[in-house]
Amino acid sequence: MKRILVTHDGSKASDKALKKAVEIAGKFESSITVLSVIPELYLTELSDMDRQRITQLMTEETQNALEKIRASLSGKSMDVKIILRQGDPAEKILETARKMKVDLIVTGSHGRHGAKKFLLGSISSRIVDYSSCPVLVVK
Repeated sequence: MKRILVTHDGSKASDKALKKAVEIAGKFESSITVLSVIPELYLTELSDMDRQRITQLMTEETQNALEKIRASLSGKSMDVKIILRQGDPAEKILETARKMKVDLIVTGSHGRHGAKKFLLGSISSRIVDYSSCPVLVVK
């Protein structure tokens, strides 16, 4: 297991997933790629300007969070990459995993926008259903 992709959306579940991915990477001398996806906003009630402003704010917030993750992992003896994408989160995660030929995807059981009443969020569920590599869902 050489390449691990961990999804991160700023939620507590994704923090737990990152911690587990780092633990696994340490045991297997794997590289880690931390991926965050900014979802596209399809709310028709928003003007294009508002949609762009919200997307820009979400992007800046996510970039700051990813830089904090990079800094926290800088002392680790593993290769760490940080990727920020925009689009449908499940699609971008699966696409990135295929392109990078990762050996494992680690994701939280539900994200920031997921309803806590469900065991698996819609994104993690789609990743499990459509991934061509093993997926570890961290609760």
